[in-house]
Amino acid sequence: MPAENFKHVTIIGVGLLGGSAALAIKAHDPTVRIAGVGRRQASLDDALAIGAIDTAHLDAAEPAAQTDLVLLATPVGAFETHMKTLAASLRPGAIVTDVGSTKGAVVRVAEAILGRGGPFVGSHPMAGSEQKGVAASRGDLFHGATCILTPTASTPADLTSRVERFWQSLGMRTLRMSPEAHDQSVARVSHLPHVLAGLLMMLPAEADLDVSATGFRDTTRLAGGDPEMWRDILTTNRQAILDAIDALDGDLKSLRDCIDQGDAAAIEQFLSAARKRREATIARHLHDRRISAE
Repeated sequence: MPAENFKHVTIIGVGLLGGSAALAIKAHDPTVRIAGVGRRQASLDDALAIGAIDTAHLDAAEPAAQTDLVLLATPVGAFETHMKTLAASLRPGAIVTDVGSTKGAVVRVAEAILGRGGPFVGSHPMAGSEQKGVAASRGDLFHGATCILTPTASTPADLTSRVERFWQSLGMRTLRMSPEAHDQSVARVSHLPHVLAGLLMMLPAEADLDVSATGFRDTTRLAGGDPEMWRDILTTNRQAILDAIDALDGDLKSLRDCIDQGDAAAIEQFLSAARKRREATIARHLHDRRISAE
């Protein structure tokens, strides 16, 4: 599948996601030139060493004047600063997208700085790891995963289609949602689970951790995520996450009542329903990945 003739791509933030995107682009089309932008020269040098980027920059304005596509891959709290730089230096006709986990706030900032009707198209590839840094990047990180695009009513259809085909060229399944619907969904399936993993990690006494095993490690894996990135996610998707917490609180109280009353039938019914839903979700994801690979 063509990568939309993006011959020069600028990736701002060459960490796990930015580095993985760079490696995936190179694997799909080695002729694409990739400029990496970062805060630290040492990290950029690491990206150069593994062949993820061709040029390294501490200032996004340097490559923006010649790039076809800009991918914002920093924590979302830094997007506004980068967009202001791009507004003054971006080549006419270039497209800007991102990998941010929240969209409502990001889209509002993008439209205020870069303009309604382009060049920004919101993206959220649903792929990642609790690891961080370009050393953890993988060229196949996105393959078979889902990328959500969040165009608004003012986003030109051709820009959305080009960004959609870009992610598809990296092996992703794509779907479109409004920024608001996106934020509500990911609050429930991504953001709240991360919060719960952190709370579970802090719950046990120190002595309890001596008897923890694989179940505890698997359940709390998400707590190993990048605190800076997740700080920005929790603050920019505040209301949707609060709504998810309130919904969970009601369910938790109901389950607590069942346990308190010794209602074995209700407890088993809850556990069976959760298991069946998880099995169905895994089967659906495996099917989607198989279709994507064909």
